[in-house]
Amino acid sequence: MKKMKKTKNISVSFISLGCFKNTVDSEVLAGMLKKHGMEIVLEYEDPDWLIINTCGFIRDAKEESIDEILNALGKKEKGEIRKLAVFGCLIQRYRNELKETFKHVDILWGVNDMEELAEAIANDLPGEYTNKKLFLYGDRHQRLHFTPPGSTFIKISEGCNMTCSFCSIPMIRGPYRSRPILSILKEAEDLKKQGFEELNLISQNSTYFGKDRSKHSQLPVLLKKISGLGFRWLRILYLMPEETTAEIIAAFAAPNILPYFDLPFQHASARILKRMHRGGNVKKNLRLVQQIRKSFPDAVLRSTFIVGFPGEDEGDFTELLEFARETAIERIGVFGFSLEENTASYKLPQRKKPQTIETRKNRLLDISDSNLKKYNQKLIGRTMDFLPLAPWPNGCTIGRISSQAPEVDGHCTVELKFDESMKLFPIKISRFQNEMLFGERK
Repeated sequence: MKKMKKTKNISVSFISLGCFKNTVDSEVLAGMLKKHGMEIVLEYEDPDWLIINTCGFIRDAKEESIDEILNALGKKEKGEIRKLAVFGCLIQRYRNELKETFKHVDILWGVNDMEELAEAIANDLPGEYTNKKLFLYGDRHQRLHFTPPGSTFIKISEGCNMTCSFCSIPMIRGPYRSRPILSILKEAEDLKKQGFEELNLISQNSTYFGKDRSKHSQLPVLLKKISGLGFRWLRILYLMPEETTAEIIAAFAAPNILPYFDLPFQHASARILKRMHRGGNVKKNLRLVQQIRKSFPDAVLRSTFIVGFPGEDEGDFTELLEFARETAIERIGVFGFSLEENTASYKLPQRKKPQTIETRKNRLLDISDSNLKKYNQKLIGRTMDFLPLAPWPNGCTIGRISSQAPEVDGHCTVELKFDESMKLFPIKISRFQNEMLFGERK
């Protein structure tokens, strides 16, 4: 009998843009494709399929996504890849327009009907995006992990019910829908067995978790239950300040929950917050920060602010500067207002000039740098747990301490050769340079 030649598995590579919620989506799709018998490879290995997960939140993110698509089409033309699939937020938002622009992309898909997308890729077919099934992954989906060893994420919900006037997420991702607590716990238990030491819980609005099914946030219940699974670091990202209650703050006292509070205030001026369709004012937000710092003396706060929002005058901006200075928020992200069609802010008058936005952005970043410098100075000589992530030049290892969330808060290096078997270990912080910390093994 003639021996059958084994057919090579179809290979797939991913480029995942935007936030870590997108990373999770890419990991879920990769798991589906592997289940279909496809081989997941690195981009430089000339895959059969290249899959780009896009971001469509603000102008800069949209431009980055389009640049990646154009680059991938160039690779396809050269024969470096055979097929190209593009999915995610940008396509969900602009699919009809992009169908004409990118005629040579084999599959254009949004954020829903994910099982159908996997089938289309696996069967080498164009598929049809119907956008009928709002997608919410669960513990039955086997993810492949694209994050460094030791650290991973769980998305605890999808969508958003807030009506922030600057934000396109609800029109892209749909209404807020929480995952069942048992499903999250089951996935977390599996991740713990795989050896992950840091687990980051992410959502568009983690404070709202469970309120789509009950009157009160179920985040405290989730934190209490998940804290018992034995992760060394548990981090919760994206807490809406106006919904952060005393009960939610108290839940951070559960074992292994890091006192890291990610609170996107977006502004301080009550007048601008109202135009943003957000709650709060200087007094309320100061009280929240003081409550957190009183409950957790070692708390680290991260926030994002939008400058140059339509109608923001010098008085409003001065309020924001004073709030950032007084709260001493350790980690501040600053965005210039991005004009996004089909959002409520798109039609607002009194738009700011680009030069004004850039100037205000830099002024707020100066306070951010000052706050971070003061915080880093306090770390000198302290012993902190260090999560090793990857090798670094000159025989060093790069990683993070607990007050550094993945990607956004800088890193820490230790003069020690990296080993993939490394786990969390204590170091002494010796110095810093901007966002980079330097430590010595204890």
